[in-house]
Amino acid sequence: MVLDEEIPAIKKSKIRKEIEDLLANKGMVLEKKISAFDLDGGKAHHFDDWAELMTFLKGRKGRWYITTPGLIRAKDLPEKR
Repeated sequence: MVLDEEIPAIKKSKIRKEIEDLLANKGMVLEKKISAFDLDGGKAHHFDDWAELMTFLKGRKGRWYITTPGLIRAKDLPEKR
């Protein structure tokens, strides 16, 4: 059994960090959520990680469109409380 404390943190590559910094200077940030759109029902669901998304989709029928995190404008981010 692997505990969360044993998993090393993911280290960003130098070029990824540079790209994120350049985007931040332009007012863009990476959206952290993964979205799943029900193409038959028209509803959207948002998840923090792939494991949560796969658990949600398990056993569901229909057509789903899954998007990975993308870019959004920093001003469009919800305010943290």
